[in-house]
Amino acid sequence: MQTELRREAETYISLQAPLSGYKALVPANLQQASHMTIANLYWYFQARDESVATVEA
Repeated sequence: MQTELRREAETYISLQAPLSGYKALVPANLQQASHMTIANLYWYFQARDESVATVEA
């Protein structure tokens, strides 16, 4: 995973996690996570945001 893409994903996750009540997904913990974990979390929150947008529309 490219450094810049990972940084963007970590930032997105750290912004979305508190809104969902995930207190452990802080930047310090995300930096220690594997690339696969970051990718999975990123797409989890993306899918969640899309489904919320669809329900609201």
